[in-house]
Amino acid sequence: MQQPLFILKPKLSVAVIPTIILGIIFSIFISIYAVPIAFVTLGAAGAVAIGFLVFIIIIGLTLFFRLMNLKARRYLFYKTKAEFYEGFLNIVQRTVSYQKVTDCVLTKSVWDRMFGTGTIRLVTAGHEGSGRYTVGGGIAIQFVENPNQVYGEVQKLLGMHQ
Repeated sequence: MQQPLFILKPKLSVAVIPTIILGIIFSIFISIYAVPIAFVTLGAAGAVAIGFLVFIIIIGLTLFFRLMNLKARRYLFYKTKAEFYEGFLNIVQRTVSYQKVTDCVLTKSVWDRMFGTGTIRLVTAGHEGSGRYTVGGGIAIQFVENPNQVYGEVQKLLGMHQ
């Protein structure tokens, strides 16, 4: 078994913040419907308690599953291939041979630029790599620290570096 040349993992703090924000928004909407019902049956104190409980449960579950998935995610780069592993409940393993890669794309959203991360996509033949998430072939390496440096290293492995 050959040793990987380098291993990448997503930057957890940056990857989790959007999950927390979406959890807060979702919790607010759920609480808007749960609090009035609780207010009628339990009074003002009960309604506030129910709203807070709904908020904590939604944020807690969302954060737990997102963190577990991100902690399991890793990208291993070898001389001739890249391997992708992710999943907490459902495990996904994908291997992409460098010979099959047709394009290597670095994307830095506003969010990424704020935190010094980026997404590197290894696009394979017959696959469009312009979307946020890849379906089918290819690998999207999200929340990578030092994306310009990593992008250069990946390009060298692919034989695309100038």
